Amino acid sequence: MKYIKFAVISFLLGMFATSCDIIEEPYTKEGVFVWHGRKILIYDFTGHKCGNCPRAHETINSLINIYDEAVIPIAIHCTAFARVTGSDSTQPYYYDFRTDIGDYLGGRMTEPGYYGELTLPIGLVNNLAKEKLLSHTAWPTEVAKFISSFPEYLIEIQPEYSNENDIVKADIKVKTSVTNSRKIALTVFIIEEHIINWQTDYNKTPKDIPNYEHNHVLRAGFNGAWGEVIKNNTNVTVLGDEYTKSYSITKGNDWKIQNCFIVAFVYDVDTYEVLQAEMIKVQ
Repeated sequence: MKYIKFAVISFLLGMFATSCDIIEEPYTKEGVFVWHGRKILIYDFTGHKCGNCPRAHETINSLINIYDEAVIPIAIHCTAFARVTGSDSTQPYYYDFRTDIGDYLGGRMTEPGYYGELTLPIGLVNNLAKEKLLSHTAWPTEVAKFISSFPEYLIEIQPEYSNENDIVKADIKVKTSVTNSRKIALTVFIIEEHIINWQTDYNKTPKDIPNYEHNHVLRAGFNGAWGEVIKNNTNVTVLGDEYTKSYSITKGNDWKIQNCFIVAFVYDVDTYEVLQAEMIKVQ
């Protein structure tokens, strides 16, 4: 990943060292793509009783192996495939991965969510519009469309966690890096890695896996499923213009805070294109 890290460092130094907004086109070197710092958000609609969903998880792992921190996935457990068998922790599929946001976006049991009746696995790559839903087999091609483009915004996240009251705070700064006239919104989630629990996998025998590692799991939103509009006009923003927001949320009883990350992203209010995303460990 040397070319990735070199490119983003060069980009950041160049952007803050000059007021010029003219940027050369992306390029490749020795067949390796050069990353200019734009991060790619993936919504992975999934469920622990979805036997085909591990294939989507494998696709995400492959993308992370290729693009490293340039890819930011969020696993959203939803639909009837996220149902639980009960509260008895000695029984399979007792653990409830569902969230209010997941229910709203993907649906709960037989009740469809915002994106309609989903056939899992399915997801969104760098765009939140309904018509952009894609099978996981198409995610690599979609990521490749964005990976070498320049970010119009940079996002800084300052996390804070209090052991005394279990409050997670996030101070967010969104800074313009390419002149534009977009209306934009900011969404902030908290996700958790390394949750070991049950998962159905049709490629395994037996198909019920008791110690499956669930990653990128959506836990909650700081400002709702769609976040909030932080620029509601088409006035031109230029290099260095900033928007700042602060949020807080109470940690869930079953979250392991040492495995939690804050994810923030900005998207175009009109097109739903995700313009930049960022992720940072809570502690």
